[in-house]
Amino acid sequence: MRKRNHVIPVRLNAKELRYLEEQVKKSGLSREEYLRTLIMGAEVHAKPCEHHGDLLRKIAGLCNNANQLAHVANASGTASPENLREMLRISRETWQLVKEEW
Repeated sequence: MRKRNHVIPVRLNAKELRYLEEQVKKSGLSREEYLRTLIMGAEVHAKPCEHHGDLLRKIAGLCNNANQLAHVANASGTASPENLREMLRISRETWQLVKEEW
């Protein structure tokens, strides 16, 4: 037996339908799922781009490297010039990734 057995017909004009279809496409949800989500009061956001997960993993790795360098600097009480250059390189690489792939 179906969980959702109530059907509610809705009439839209061409402009409304076009707008609905655009929003549905951006969300990555089915039309029914999109409408149910809105009815339940949740915000519907655009689905992340295809490379979003990969970019986040790369940035997380770079941040982890930076954190390790910071930990070494905190433990020793100083940051070596090599560590500072590496932190700067990581920062630039992270920013470049975001600019290129976001």
